[in-house]
Parts: sequence; C-alpha cells; structure tokens
Amino acid sequence: MLILTAALFAASCADTALPPPVTAPPTGEARYHVDPRVGGEAPRNPKTAQTFEAAWRYIVAGDTTNARKRLDEIRATEPGYLPAMLAEAAIALRASRLDEARAAIDRVRARGSYTAVDIYEAELAVAENQPRRAYDLYRGVVTRADAPPEAKERFASLEKQIFDQLFHDAQATADAQSVRLLREALTINPTAVEPRVLLVQRLVAQKNYDEARRELEPILDTAADRGEVQEALAEIDAGRGRYQEAIVRYERLQRRVPNDRYARRLNEIKEQFAAANMPPQYQRAMESDSIDRSDFAVLLYWKVASVRFAQNLGTPPIAIDIAEVPGREELIRAIAIGVLQVDPITRRVSPNAPVNAGAITRLAARILTARGASCARGTADPAKTLAACGISDPALAGSDTPVSGRAAAALLEEVDRALSR
Repeated sequence: MLILTAALFAASCADTALPPPVTAPPTGEARYHVDPRVGGEAPRNPKTAQTFEAAWRYIVAGDTTNARKRLDEIRATEPGYLPAMLAEAAIALRASRLDEARAAIDRVRARGSYTAVDIYEAELAVAENQPRRAYDLYRGVVTRADAPPEAKERFASLEKQIFDQLFHDAQATADAQSVRLLREALTINPTAVEPRVLLVQRLVAQKNYDEARRELEPILDTAADRGEVQEALAEIDAGRGRYQEAIVRYERLQRRVPNDRYARRLNEIKEQFAAANMPPQYQRAMESDSIDRSDFAVLLYWKVASVRFAQNLGTPPIAIDIAEVPGREELIRAIAIGVLQVDPITRRVSPNAPVNAGAITRLAARILTARGASCARGTADPAKTLAACGISDPALAGSDTPVSGRAAAALLEEVDRALSR
C-alpha cells in the first residue's frame, strides 16, 4: 500500500513538472500566436521556466485544462511573470474570445511591454478585422532583432493585403481621393509600377505636371521603356507645352505598337503644337463659342491651304471697318478671294457680324466654288454643294444656331480636304 501511494504521488509530480510530448507546429491563424516568452525576460525562479514550457506545449496542443494548471502554479510562485499572463491572451485568441484576449494584453501592458506583447496586440487587431492597425504594430516589430519568422511572414501578408486594397479602391474612386489612396499604397511599396503610373495619370488629369514628373522618377531606371511610362512622360511633356518632345514619344510608341489611341492622341498633340505657334487672333477664334466674320476669316486662312497660299489675287476692295480688327490681314485675304464681300455702298465688311450655321454653310460653298473644287461644279445651292463634296452641313442643326470656333475649324478642315482631292 505504501509503495502504491508513493507511486501515485510520483506520477502526480511528474504530471505537473514534466512537459508533455512535443506537438506538431500549429497551423492556420494559430501559427502567428507566438511563444509569449519572445522578447521577454527570463523568470527569476528556474522551476518557472520548466513549468511554463509545459504550459505552452499544452496550449499549442489545444489542452487548455492542463495548460491552466501550470499557469496557476506559476501565478502562485511567481505572479509577476509576464509571459504567463500573456499566455491567457493566447488561449483566448485561439478560442476567438477577443474581449478576454484584450483584457489579458492590457494586464500585461500595465506591467511592461516586450515583443510578444506587441505581436499579440497585432494579432488581436487581425482578429478584430483591423488590418491597418495590425500592420502598423507589426511594422514596429519586424525591425527588432528578436522578431520571429512568423511575425515577418504575417507582416508581409498584411502589407500585400493593405496594398492591394488601397490600389483597388484608388482605381474605383474620383481623382482627388484616388491620389490620396495611391500615395498611401506607395508608402507601402514604393517600387510598384502600376499604382505609380496610375498616380501620375491622375496628377496629369489634374494638370499637376511637375508633381507627376517627380512621381515617375523612382521607376525611370527600371521601367522607362514600358508603354504606359512613355505615354505618361509624353502627356507631361504636352502639359508643359513641350509638344515636340511629346510628339517624338508618341511617334515612337506608335511605331512600336500601332494603336488607334496613340494615333489619335498624336494628332491631337500635333494640333496643339500647331495652335501654340499660331497668332493670338487664331487662338481667340478657336476659343470662341460664337464666331464672327473676323474669326471666320482667320480660321479660313489658317485651315485652308489653297486660301493661305493663293497667288495672283487681284486688289481687294477697300473696307473701312477693318483697321483695328484682330486678323486684319486674314480678312483682306478672304475679301480678295471673294469669300467675304464688301458692301459697295457703305464700304463695310462687318467683321463683328456673327456667323451662324446658315451663314457658314453659304461661306463654305463659296470657298469650294471660288477655289475650283471639282465636286462643286454644276451646283448652285450651298447645301447641295456641301453634299456633293461629302461635307456635313452645319445648317441641318438649324440655320440660326451659333457656330463655335472649333466647329468652324472642323468644317474648314473638311473643305481643305475636298479642295485637295
């Protein structure tokens, strides 16, 4: 009987003193619930270390009953041992009891802090679906010498998750909000090309060309040959008024990858380049919402080559009301070729008179006839003349409709093409 009692007592002591068998490493979320001793101080009592080792192995094995027995022993002998207090957070997190985990972490925080405490607070943030808070906490952990591999793995996972979410949200939001989200994403991954290019595109849309150029700098050494990067550089050049550089870039892109969008944008920049070198009266005429006869004469001169380079013209009749008018020379050319007429009695050409849709139809037909367009032969009606030359009739929208400078320029480009055939 005495021998049996001694044996039972020895078994009981072995049960509390010896650690359980080593278990397989935890999987899933539990693998990020690191050993609460990471970064902490060693216990004062050597037996505490052995007892906690047993407790932790039981926690990893999922045996909380035996784990708590060991933790109770530690509280009785060394109540200030922080890893034993933090182990309660590990147990609670594994059971998804988040309030208990928070209370355990707070109790440890009240007495001190070390790496494992920060990791558990970050893991609690993960469990509470606060990835950005978890990321910020882990960012402070992974730079430490005692940071475990699991912490670095979790940090990398959170980094990708937050980066991907920011980039996704930026693609779906308005420009100002998108810029903020993209900048935030790039603080996480400054070398990422796609969000940086999108940021530059958003800045170009806001006409922040200098800032857009600065944002491209970090990837020019590694991604300068990418089509979207060259396109962004071309748009920045165009926005800064460096049209020739932008044209060269788009021409290179078009040769490399023929693309309707590149071709269309290239033509637009060429037009901008041409317009930038035009005299002020041309700019004024192009921007007008309702052109007058002077605006029309200016656009006619610069848009229709056979008018601009016409030779052997007779002396035009004198108009007394064009002395101070912008585009005086263009008006004189329009009078000389017979497109604009001077009143024989008043000697006025009325440069400020508006040109509506009906008037520009008549003027366009007169140009085609005066400059000898083959398609205009045998037609006297202005609408039929334009139809015969394949030119859309502005008057179809209503004869009294005002004509903008850009609409007039587009019509005159059609006239120029008809004369060139």
